[in-house]
Amino acid sequence: MTKLRLFGIVILFLAALSGLSEHLFYGGVDPNGVLQESFFLPLTFIFTAIGVVVLVASLFQSRRD
Repeated sequence: MTKLRLFGIVILFLAALSGLSEHLFYGGVDPNGVLQESFFLPLTFIFTAIGVVVLVASLFQSRRD
């Protein structure tokens, strides 16, 4: 397993943790009708995008070698 692939897996794990944190602690509507969101939701999408790009890059790198 290359360092690049391991980095992609770690980033996807962080995305999963961010999504879980968003789901457990935020992401609801309060009694006043205001949507409660945190920075974890966009962080989940950012980490997921970076992780997928890094994993795809590691696949192309391993085929080239």
